[in-house]
Amino acid sequence: MFAFEHAGIIPDVLVLSKAIGGSLPLSVVIYHKKYDVWKPGAHIGTFRGNQLAMAAGLATLTYIKENNLPEKVAQLGDRLSNHLLELKRNVAFIGDVRGRGLMIGVEVVNADEQQDSLGHYPAHPKLASRIQQECLKRGLILEVGGRHSAVMRFLPPLIVTEEQVDDIARIFSEAVHVAWEAYHTAKIL
Repeated sequence: MFAFEHAGIIPDVLVLSKAIGGSLPLSVVIYHKKYDVWKPGAHIGTFRGNQLAMAAGLATLTYIKENNLPEKVAQLGDRLSNHLLELKRNVAFIGDVRGRGLMIGVEVVNADEQQDSLGHYPAHPKLASRIQQECLKRGLILEVGGRHSAVMRFLPPLIVTEEQVDDIARIFSEAVHVAWEAYHTAKIL
């Protein structure tokens, strides 16, 4: 269920927030008993003590467990990654495709420039921004991140379906091709 589990790490502290509240404001701090040195009321925060959010959080965790979402997310993440890797094979300016589960990043690179000493093309933030705009026009919301703002971030909900994953990949592919054509045409003019 958690990223650290894939790395064989046993954390001292686990902090959960955002989606854990099932759309309500909730954060959770989980730690070993030996670290429990808080006095009553000493740990304050804006997301604590909300009974409705705690009930929603429990329902969220129950749903995740009962519906085996971690396994489904791994399968859907592989499906999306395979779509994106296929696109990478056909598009020179798609660099690294990386991630775990449904958290996937696709690097947009400038294949017209020289590769660095490791064989990587430089980031292409202008093209990444254009791809993001083209995705948005088609109803797909993607974040752009990374050190050079050239990594397309795929973060679909854990309950996404296979059909929706296929639609995401199709829309992204269309946006990539349209953005490249627009960028390439503007560059020539």
